[in-house]
Amino acid sequence: MDSTLKPTNLVSTSQNLRTPGYRPLLPSCGLSLSAASAMRRLCSRGSDRYLESRDASRVSGRDPSLWTVEDVMQFVREADPQLGPHADLFRKHEIDGKALLLLRSDVMMKYMGLKLGPALKLSYHIDRLKQGKF
Repeated sequence: MDSTLKPTNLVSTSQNLRTPGYRPLLPSCGLSLSAASAMRRLCSRGSDRYLESRDASRVSGRDPSLWTVEDVMQFVREADPQLGPHADLFRKHEIDGKALLLLRSDVMMKYMGLKLGPALKLSYHIDRLKQGKF
Protein backbone atom coordinates (compact mmCIF):
# COMPACT_ATOMS: atom_id res chain seq x y z
CA MET A 1 0.00 0.00 0.00
CA ASP A 2 1.24 3.49 -0.83
CA SER A 3 2.40 5.26 2.34
CA THR A 4 0.29 8.34 1.56
CA LEU A 5 -2.85 6.22 1.57
CA LYS A 6 -2.26 4.69 5.02
CA PRO A 7 -4.89 5.86 7.49
CA THR A 8 -2.21 6.95 9.93
CA ASN A 9 -0.87 9.43 7.38
CA LEU A 10 -4.29 10.87 6.68
CA VAL A 11 -5.07 11.89 10.23
CA SER A 12 -3.23 14.66 12.04
CA THR A 13 -2.75 13.15 15.46
CA SER A 14 -0.92 14.86 18.29
CA GLN A 15 1.83 12.23 17.91
CA ASN A 16 2.28 13.15 14.19
CA LEU A 17 2.44 16.83 15.04
CA ARG A 18 5.33 16.20 17.46
CA THR A 19 7.34 14.25 14.85
CA PRO A 20 10.18 16.44 13.50
CA GLY A 21 9.66 17.35 9.86
CA TYR A 22 6.03 16.25 9.87
CA ARG A 23 3.89 18.10 7.36
CA PRO A 24 0.17 17.31 7.27
CA LEU A 25 -1.17 16.41 3.85
CA LEU A 26 -4.16 18.72 4.07
CA PRO A 27 -5.77 19.20 7.45
CA SER A 28 -9.40 18.98 6.41
CA CYS A 29 -9.45 16.20 3.83
CA GLY A 30 -6.17 14.28 3.89
CA LEU A 31 -5.15 15.06 0.29
CA SER A 32 -1.61 15.97 -0.63
CA LEU A 33 -1.09 19.61 -1.61
CA SER A 34 -0.74 18.76 -5.32
CA ALA A 35 -3.83 16.54 -5.27
CA ALA A 36 -5.74 19.19 -3.35
CA SER A 37 -4.81 21.91 -5.85
CA ALA A 38 -5.82 19.63 -8.74
CA MET A 39 -9.13 18.91 -7.02
CA ARG A 40 -9.66 22.62 -6.39
CA ARG A 41 -9.06 23.35 -10.09
CA LEU A 42 -11.52 20.65 -11.15
CA CYS A 43 -14.17 21.81 -8.70
CA SER A 44 -13.79 25.45 -9.57
CA ARG A 45 -14.15 24.83 -13.30
CA GLY A 46 -17.76 23.84 -12.82
CA SER A 47 -18.60 26.95 -10.87
CA ASP A 48 -16.65 29.09 -13.35
CA ARG A 49 -18.69 27.64 -16.19
CA TYR A 50 -21.89 28.33 -14.25
CA LEU A 51 -20.88 31.93 -13.59
CA GLU A 52 -19.79 32.44 -17.19
CA SER A 53 -23.12 31.17 -18.46
CA ARG A 54 -24.95 33.56 -16.16
CA ASP A 55 -22.67 36.47 -17.10
CA ALA A 56 -23.14 35.78 -20.80
CA SER A 57 -26.86 36.46 -20.47
CA ARG A 58 -26.36 39.61 -18.46
CA VAL A 59 -25.51 43.05 -19.69
CA SER A 60 -22.47 43.01 -17.43
CA GLY A 61 -19.14 43.95 -18.84
CA ARG A 62 -20.65 47.01 -20.44
CA ASP A 63 -20.79 50.47 -18.95
CA PRO A 64 -24.29 50.78 -17.42
CA SER A 65 -24.52 54.41 -18.52
CA LEU A 66 -24.53 53.11 -22.12
CA TRP A 67 -27.40 50.67 -21.58
CA THR A 68 -30.57 50.94 -23.62
CA VAL A 69 -34.04 50.68 -22.11
CA GLU A 70 -34.06 47.00 -23.13
CA ASP A 71 -30.74 46.43 -21.33
CA VAL A 72 -32.17 48.01 -18.19
CA MET A 73 -35.24 45.80 -18.42
CA GLN A 74 -32.99 42.75 -18.71
CA PHE A 75 -30.98 43.90 -15.68
CA VAL A 76 -34.16 44.28 -13.62
CA ARG A 77 -35.45 40.84 -14.64
CA GLU A 78 -32.17 39.13 -13.84
CA ALA A 79 -31.34 41.04 -10.66
CA ASP A 80 -34.18 39.37 -8.80
CA PRO A 81 -36.91 37.13 -10.25
CA GLN A 82 -39.51 38.87 -8.06
CA LEU A 83 -38.70 42.17 -9.79
CA GLY A 84 -39.41 40.77 -13.27
CA PRO A 85 -43.03 41.97 -13.37
CA HIS A 86 -41.80 45.55 -12.83
CA ALA A 87 -39.46 45.49 -15.86
CA ASP A 88 -42.12 46.95 -18.18
CA LEU A 89 -42.30 50.06 -16.00
CA PHE A 90 -38.78 50.89 -17.13
CA ARG A 91 -39.94 50.89 -20.75
CA LYS A 92 -43.04 52.92 -19.92
CA HIS A 93 -40.93 55.56 -18.15
CA GLU A 94 -38.08 55.34 -20.71
CA ILE A 95 -35.44 54.45 -18.12
CA ASP A 96 -32.14 53.80 -19.88
CA GLY A 97 -28.78 53.21 -18.24
CA LYS A 98 -28.09 56.84 -17.38
CA ALA A 99 -31.54 57.28 -15.83
CA LEU A 100 -31.17 53.98 -13.96
CA LEU A 101 -28.03 55.21 -12.24
CA LEU A 102 -29.92 58.31 -11.05
CA LEU A 103 -32.94 56.43 -9.67
CA ARG A 104 -33.68 56.44 -5.95
CA SER A 105 -36.30 54.44 -4.09
CA ASP A 106 -38.45 57.50 -3.35
CA VAL A 107 -38.55 58.41 -7.04
CA MET A 108 -39.48 54.85 -8.00
CA MET A 109 -42.31 54.88 -5.48
CA LYS A 110 -43.65 58.34 -6.24
CA TYR A 111 -43.38 58.46 -10.02
CA MET A 112 -43.25 54.82 -11.10
CA GLY A 113 -45.80 53.55 -8.58
CA LEU A 114 -43.58 50.87 -7.03
CA LYS A 115 -44.24 49.69 -3.51
CA LEU A 116 -41.56 50.08 -0.87
CA GLY A 117 -40.23 46.50 -1.02
CA PRO A 118 -39.53 46.34 -4.76
CA ALA A 119 -38.19 49.91 -4.71
CA LEU A 120 -35.72 49.04 -1.95
CA LYS A 121 -34.63 45.85 -3.72
CA LEU A 122 -34.05 47.73 -6.95
CA SER A 123 -32.13 50.43 -5.09
CA TYR A 124 -29.92 47.74 -3.60
CA HIS A 125 -29.14 46.26 -7.03
CA ILE A 126 -28.56 49.70 -8.53
CA ASP A 127 -26.12 50.53 -5.71
CA ARG A 128 -24.26 47.27 -6.34
CA LEU A 129 -24.15 48.11 -10.02
CA LYS A 130 -22.65 51.50 -9.24
CA GLN A 131 -19.99 49.80 -7.11
CA GLY A 132 -19.17 47.41 -9.95
CA LYS A 133 -20.29 44.36 -7.97
CA PHE A 134 -23.16 43.17 -10.12
